[in-house]
Amino acid sequence: MAGKRVEGIDDLKSVYYMHGDEELLMKESLGRLRNLFAEEADADFNLDILNAVEVGVERVIDSARTLPLMATRRLVIVRNVDKLSKKDQEKLVSYLDSPNPETTMVLISRFPEPGAPKDARARGVEKSALFKKVKDTGEVLKFSMGRQGRQRKIAEWVDEEFSKRGKRIEKPARDLLLEMVGRELSDLEDAVERICLFAADADVISAEVVSRVVVPSGEQGIFELIDAVAERRRDISLYMLNRLIRQGESPQRIFGLLLRQFRLIARVKVLATERDSGAIASELGIPPFVVGKCIRQSKKFSTDSLRKLFSEFKTAQLNLYSTGYLEEKEYRTAVLESLIFKIIG
Repeated sequence: MAGKRVEGIDDLKSVYYMHGDEELLMKESLGRLRNLFAEEADADFNLDILNAVEVGVERVIDSARTLPLMATRRLVIVRNVDKLSKKDQEKLVSYLDSPNPETTMVLISRFPEPGAPKDARARGVEKSALFKKVKDTGEVLKFSMGRQGRQRKIAEWVDEEFSKRGKRIEKPARDLLLEMVGRELSDLEDAVERICLFAADADVISAEVVSRVVVPSGEQGIFELIDAVAERRRDISLYMLNRLIRQGESPQRIFGLLLRQFRLIARVKVLATERDSGAIASELGIPPFVVGKCIRQSKKFSTDSLRKLFSEFKTAQLNLYSTGYLEEKEYRTAVLESLIFKIIG
């Protein structure tokens, strides 16, 4: 379990508050806690996993006040506590004034919800009376890597996952893995598992092994298109665009990722006049190899031409949602083709 190390269930506190946006890290910590209970208590009688919104706060408190059976402690895991009303959260605060000493309660709040600003949601949780009560009487565990240094922390996490399985991954192999899979920990965990099964007899994982085992994510083709456009390769760009459309890719999604890349190129171009690639990577929260790629791509565009391109992006965005003279899919493809011509020149 994250936080202070415990040797047995009797060392646990009465309440923990887990929150953050890294669901896999939270899941791993909960898994360790449940395993600890399984070693010393009968989970069938001494473990409750409750959704606070579905069962109600009274049911949560009743479970917490229930005495353990043939064990010294009970474990009560309560999800979505942040979605309880203020009044219901106050009832939990009252319970924590005099908690059952034979129950460990784990309160879980995961942020952000889809579309919610991560920092704003985190601040809302941390200002609640329930959160403050747990901070004073129990322990708060935050599962969030944060923007600054996230790439370094993810790289360390990947190294640790291979180490747990008795293997070491070379740095070029790790960089390739991150590029192909992305930075979602659940996706990376799945890839690590498949690599280790494939290379069961190997102690060291090379880039060659990664390339043989890992299938690029669905976005890989789009990223190849974006790189081709940013490097001003017209023929290959148009070929890849039409291939993606035939495969069912959304023109709007392609547009969004293309716009994101050119915004990144523009930011890197400005920052590169004052900072080295390592400092840029840290500030933007992106891998150093991505910064290097953006620096190379930015050299193909002047600052003035990039400024003008964003006007073209704005026009293309309006056209994507207007009515054209062709069928919808053909029209939106034509809009993207026109934009690519204007980018490449």
